[in-house]
Amino acid sequence: MTPQNRAGKDPDPRTIKREIHRRVAFLYLLFGMLCVAIIGQIVLTQIGPNGEGLRNLSEVRCYITREVEGSQGNVYDRHGELLSTDTRGYRLRLDLHAEALTDELFAAELPALCDSLSAMFGKRPSHYRELLTATRRRALNKEGKSPYNQPFIPGVLNQREYDRLKSFPLMERKYGLVVNEAPLRHKVHGSLASYTISRGVEREYADVLEATNGVNRFVWLDARKRHSVPIVDPVNTPASNGSNIITTIDIELQDVVEAALKRQLEANRANDGTAVVVECSTGEIRAMANLTRHSEGNVQDDFNYALQWQGAPGSTFKGVSLMALVDEAGLSIEKRIDCGPKESMIINGTKVTDTHTVGNGTGKTTLKGIFAESSNIGFAKTVTETYGEQPERWVEYINAIGLDKVRNIQRLKGYGFRGIKHPSTYKEVGGWSRTTLVQTAYGYEMDMTPLQVLMFYNAVANDGQLITPVLVRSIERDGEILEQFTTEVINPSICSPEALAKVRECMEAVVSDKLGTAHRQLSGLPFKVAGKTGTAQVMLAKEKRGKTAYIDSEGGKEYLATFVGYFPADDPKYTCIVAIKTPKGYGEVKYYTGAGVSLPVFREIAEYIYYHDPEWHTEATPMATATPMSHKPAKAPQCAEGTVPDVVGMGIRDALYELESRGVAVEFEGTGSVKSQSVEAGKPIEPDTRVKLMLGI
Repeated sequence: MTPQNRAGKDPDPRTIKREIHRRVAFLYLLFGMLCVAIIGQIVLTQIGPNGEGLRNLSEVRCYITREVEGSQGNVYDRHGELLSTDTRGYRLRLDLHAEALTDELFAAELPALCDSLSAMFGKRPSHYRELLTATRRRALNKEGKSPYNQPFIPGVLNQREYDRLKSFPLMERKYGLVVNEAPLRHKVHGSLASYTISRGVEREYADVLEATNGVNRFVWLDARKRHSVPIVDPVNTPASNGSNIITTIDIELQDVVEAALKRQLEANRANDGTAVVVECSTGEIRAMANLTRHSEGNVQDDFNYALQWQGAPGSTFKGVSLMALVDEAGLSIEKRIDCGPKESMIINGTKVTDTHTVGNGTGKTTLKGIFAESSNIGFAKTVTETYGEQPERWVEYINAIGLDKVRNIQRLKGYGFRGIKHPSTYKEVGGWSRTTLVQTAYGYEMDMTPLQVLMFYNAVANDGQLITPVLVRSIERDGEILEQFTTEVINPSICSPEALAKVRECMEAVVSDKLGTAHRQLSGLPFKVAGKTGTAQVMLAKEKRGKTAYIDSEGGKEYLATFVGYFPADDPKYTCIVAIKTPKGYGEVKYYTGAGVSLPVFREIAEYIYYHDPEWHTEATPMATATPMSHKPAKAPQCAEGTVPDVVGMGIRDALYELESRGVAVEFEGTGSVKSQSVEAGKPIEPDTRVKLMLGI
């Protein structure tokens, strides 16, 4: 008590006021010291020796920076049809330490799971049994750095594969299935041109297609870091998608070309094959099929034979030989040549054989005749007689054409022809020999790829201009063309115009002459074709060789059957090559020649283009009304006037004429002859009658 209180007096107000001031001052001092301490701690935290670590800890606990993935560029065909794009994929892992996955359940379901994985991915069930058993053992024993949550399927699955796998035993989250999304390239048209796109365009133009990833900052909403939201932050940067690539491929034609090639490989039990179609004037590749037959019913696109398949071209090289004889040596294509009465002849110490005696069995014909009938004897004899004294003229003329520069398709690397050996290398190992002039005359002792053969004949079709092929037309981003590609002219004139006209005349004779090697297969077409057949023996791998490098231990051989040509011959628009490698066992009766194996594929491709390309044949477009054609059908209609005729079995032009001359609108689909018609023959024709024709080979 204060003195005043003890004396019984009221307290002095001034005293009370001083006491209150004293206490408030104390509190101010206390709070001030506390603020100084807090500020000091903040300063110490920010700029003290442990400041950086504490700031980083705050960043980790409160914020997260995530990468924002951009999409790779797309690949399109020449019409803007999407060929390849990014899509959602899945990487799968198994947490074999999952609580719900008991030993009893794992043992019971493992056999069925392994069988299912084997059926889907191809490896033996025992492979998956050993892998999963060993992984589970490590998981339960906690051995190694990461004993569980291990990948058991390499690579990325697409949506269809993931949906299928989810139906397998134990493939549920509660049993340890861990799924992470991952980008995956999706081929919109399946296997069509898949190797060319994936291992060619996408691999070689990866820098063009590549996306630039961005980043975005998120803040955690809870201490357990289960939920986060994006925030505005200077560190945020948007992702940038890759550029798009526009190819020259026509995917519809690609489908036809691959289907025709696949059927022939399967029907003839051939090993491999390629078929390429280019536009003559631009060198743009409209279709490029490369197929390998691994087993019955298993034909895959897994190697680019057009670019990387090198070997003796055989008789297709006779076009080059013919050009040298006519242009450089000045021979007339009507020059008489005696190939002898037999199917073999010794020329300069080398035995040369033909499949038949030319000149309708007489052995005598012209230079044009030996080309049309593809006589090895005729070319070996003529070239030896013409250039035997000066073989360097022969070599230098051919090497100057420039075929050695037709090796690549833009960034896609190829192999093949580097030129004929020069006579100056006679004393060198692997150099010129006495057989070189003879054998190069009909396409041996050299390596060429189908692409090089194709582009030579394309030069013949293209008024003598040798150009490089084009597969990528342009690079685009957001609708803007970043880079446009055109063909490169290698040689503006491979020969004189006069010689070129004679070579083209001889190539037409291959088809038009009754003795021509392509006459039987290509007769009856509504357009003219010029081309050359080729059948070359393939040099076998060392482990397969028997008596010679071309004959295996059982007497069998392998042949490269080729046909290359352009059409229409009087105004060339497209050049096409079909090359198929076919094994022929000793004594086996089997097609193995260019005329027997490759020509049917060429014909199917050429007919499809003729009836479907609006730039060339505007009257006949797929699934569209066509106009009557000016000729009468080979098959007489069996139905009365005013009714729908029977056109099954006719060619498309015959069927179009017969139906449209009766006022019937026509649609058609496919290639070849008519297999079925949508309106039954004999039905009355109404004003709106429309008939759909299904074609087939």
